[in-house]
Amino acid sequence: MFNAEFLRNPQALSEGKASARAYYVPYGLDDQLNASSRKISLNGSWGFRYNEKLHVFTKEEVAALSSKDFQQTLTVPSNWQMEGYGRPWYTNIQYPFICDPPYTFSEIPSAVYQKTFEVDAINMRKFLRFEGVDNCFVVYLNGEYIGFSKGSRNASEFDITKQVLVGKNTVVVQVFQWSDSSYIEDQDMWWLSGIFREVSLLYRPHRAIWDFKVETHFDSHYQDAQLNLSFLAIQGEDLPCEIRLERNGIKIFEEHGCFTSGDIFKKTIVHPDHWTAETPNLYRLTIKTAEEVIYQSVGFREIEVINGEICVNGTPILLKGINHHEFHTEKGRAVTPEFLETEIRMIKEAHFNAIRAAHYPHIPEFYQLCDTYGLYVMDEADLECHGMLQAKNKNHISDSKEWQQAYLDRMEQMVSRNKNHCSILFWSVGNESGNGLNHQAMIRWCRQADQTRLIHHEGESRDCLSADASCYEKDVIYADFNSRMYAPLDELIDVATNREIKKPYILCEYGHAMGNGPGSLKEYWELFEKYPKLQGGFLWEWKDQGIKAERDGRETYLYGGDFGDQPNDYNFVLDGLVQADLTPSPSYFDIQRWQAPLQLALDFTTGEIKVTNTNRFLSYQKVSIEWAYKVMETVLEKGTLVLSVPANETVVSRVTFDRTACQKANLFKATITDDALNEGDSLPLFVQSVERPLAVVSEADHSLPFDHFEENDERILVNFGAYTLRVNRINGQWTLNHAGKLLVKSPKSVFWRPVTDNDFVSAKSWRKFGVDRIQTNLVAIEWFLESSNHFKLLIEEKHGSAGNYWHIHEKKEMVFYSDGRIEYRVSGLPKHQYPETLPRIGLEWALSKEFVRTRWLGRGPIESYPDAENGTYVDVFEQASDKMSFLYHFPQESGNHMQTSWVEVSAENQLKLRWASHLPFHFSQHQQALATIDTAQHIHELVDSECIWFYTDHKQHGVGSRSCGPDVLDNYQLKLEEYHYELTFFFEGE
Repeated sequence: MFNAEFLRNPQALSEGKASARAYYVPYGLDDQLNASSRKISLNGSWGFRYNEKLHVFTKEEVAALSSKDFQQTLTVPSNWQMEGYGRPWYTNIQYPFICDPPYTFSEIPSAVYQKTFEVDAINMRKFLRFEGVDNCFVVYLNGEYIGFSKGSRNASEFDITKQVLVGKNTVVVQVFQWSDSSYIEDQDMWWLSGIFREVSLLYRPHRAIWDFKVETHFDSHYQDAQLNLSFLAIQGEDLPCEIRLERNGIKIFEEHGCFTSGDIFKKTIVHPDHWTAETPNLYRLTIKTAEEVIYQSVGFREIEVINGEICVNGTPILLKGINHHEFHTEKGRAVTPEFLETEIRMIKEAHFNAIRAAHYPHIPEFYQLCDTYGLYVMDEADLECHGMLQAKNKNHISDSKEWQQAYLDRMEQMVSRNKNHCSILFWSVGNESGNGLNHQAMIRWCRQADQTRLIHHEGESRDCLSADASCYEKDVIYADFNSRMYAPLDELIDVATNREIKKPYILCEYGHAMGNGPGSLKEYWELFEKYPKLQGGFLWEWKDQGIKAERDGRETYLYGGDFGDQPNDYNFVLDGLVQADLTPSPSYFDIQRWQAPLQLALDFTTGEIKVTNTNRFLSYQKVSIEWAYKVMETVLEKGTLVLSVPANETVVSRVTFDRTACQKANLFKATITDDALNEGDSLPLFVQSVERPLAVVSEADHSLPFDHFEENDERILVNFGAYTLRVNRINGQWTLNHAGKLLVKSPKSVFWRPVTDNDFVSAKSWRKFGVDRIQTNLVAIEWFLESSNHFKLLIEEKHGSAGNYWHIHEKKEMVFYSDGRIEYRVSGLPKHQYPETLPRIGLEWALSKEFVRTRWLGRGPIESYPDAENGTYVDVFEQASDKMSFLYHFPQESGNHMQTSWVEVSAENQLKLRWASHLPFHFSQHQQALATIDTAQHIHELVDSECIWFYTDHKQHGVGSRSCGPDVLDNYQLKLEEYHYELTFFFEGE
């Protein structure tokens, strides 16, 4: 019988549970696929009662409960914090309770659930199955104690045949928010509680298959394969079975036999279609007994390490992976198969071929989706004790014999349930839990249970670093391959060229996708593709885990601390490639482009097109490439190229074009269309372009004088038709009006940007130097009326901050022409003890809100930064002005566009403002002031300004991934040194 001591006893794992088994749904003989009469869902409305204080119900108290004791109801599956009970709590590493294992809180909240269900009068065994309950839970049926279980993200199945009644039955479940097992479920996510996965009633024959294992093994040529079906546990002996294998409805074989526990059925399959992430060919295995049918998808594939490389079906693979938490912005960890399918489609569309179930086994349907869509899976045990770093001994629990069975149980639960999924290549013994004796026990057990997959243990790899952690020195011993998190590029090169390191090497986490970033994915992928030992990695992570809410009448997304949860790790939970509502961030398109299986390289001069197929297995028989030579938006010549591109090969072709007709072209653009591949295949559009510099600023028209020009000691007044330019001679500031309405104010030098999550370290230095509070002193101002059609304004300024001994001495030369243009020439020289880098160097303009459209020649259509521009290309783009920045759920810098030749904003009345330069520049624009974005901590705190804030930048600093990884690489940093840039501003329209 369960008692409160079990909540602080790591050796009390469960009671009354059936043995772990492979996941499958039992079917009746006449049932249709996906419509089992033997599985009855108990999802839906349950009676619910929440208790803030620790109270363990006795058997007598449970028996006395009635429907009147449950005034509230709660939908199962769900997390009770997401339904208004208790509060969500976010920590990354630290425990929310005193680190004193196995004790958590003295007062442990709990909830009691009640559900009434009907049972048919059939002579079968009955099982009550819970796919996931957080944290520890106790089950009663009709007042009788059934058992308890820990292990939140593992299944628990109870045989209730003896306690169940024909007709009405009442199940009561008490769930405790915390227990000793919380110490090993510290997994960088919201602490959320309750019955959050499916609950079902299963009807099973008395003589039935309980557990089985499917394995496939190829011959030495990877042509024919052997299918092994092991009957691990059968209730009864000599159970007659019909075994059938089909592919797309076509029978491959059908055989009959009688089997007992331990028997293995073997069958040779001639030339089966291989399963890989690129070719997810599935067969359907049917196991039929006299009373029951079980279906299992089968993929023919084999995982090995050959010559130091991880291979699938004999071919080395490159992991284009993503880390994936189960999370829904409104439902918490109660995710549906339909929601996961939406995510997996998006993941495949970004050309990921691998996924890490971080940091726990996912719902069963997840693995079937990965089998079907084609994703290599790293399945991870429900195990992390990162908070034990507080104990100064990361192995305090992981070395403890007292905890060993808990570790082993989590490994056994995962492997037993998921072993029949071909998509799983790796078993991971957990995450960030040190490298202890208990991990070694897990690995030993796993090697006995499954010899067909590789074992991952990042914690062991940490012990392979040198004493000062400056280099990776040796191979792991127990795991099958080396694995690191956020390793710098130098380490990758050292590993790749170190002959003493013979095992494969991957990054189980890299490219921390928090906010604006990550940067330098290109550099990682260049190394992955160059060195065979480096076999890719898993980007961190798929999705922000922000909780959707309404504040001040506006939609927003909440993170650590927003619920009064103390301690917390703030917005570190917003670190995904897509936002909590599944809106892709710009980084999604950056990695999508880099991971695309077809890559293009163009030569402007010759018209040469190189097409590289980075697939390892899948060839493309018909790749259709639409190409064009353009000048701005005008197409001078175009055509279509159709190529066959084998897997892992490059094909070179050359387009035929009229060189005379294309002499004025500034763009050579090529697009792989999404319907131009093998039948049934599709890819998102892949666009590549190369640019030839083009004169975008014509010479000023010196023939026309100013319509009206007047000046006095304080100002200069110039008219251009309906336009009026006022220049302040005292401070050099100017304004431009049209028909009496203000269009634009003169720009101010700007060096700050709203801090990104990945500016984490750099921003500390910038703030120390006062870059966030720059003051400007006017040193000198002169003006010259050089002719009747232009005048010049010279300004010298010093930009610095109070309390610091440094400044930038900046000179601005502005030439105002009668045709309405203003030429800017800016130079700056840093003096004294100045910061090494800056966020940006540029100009900030205040524009009228009437400029509603933006058009530009430069990188687009999404934002680009020096180390994050792979998802963009050069072309002419157009966008609504209020859509030019990206709304990160934690407000920060966004919307920059590099390699810009010109940009213009236009109003409904055809008024236009335009900026252009012979040298590429950056631009961005925001509806909110820079300071508003920088200080806001949620999107509902963003208040629009009365003007548009427009930025033309000489340069910007890269973004990096320093929120949890390497900082901006040296060549992408904006070094503060002497600089010069030019820019021409125009206005036009009646």
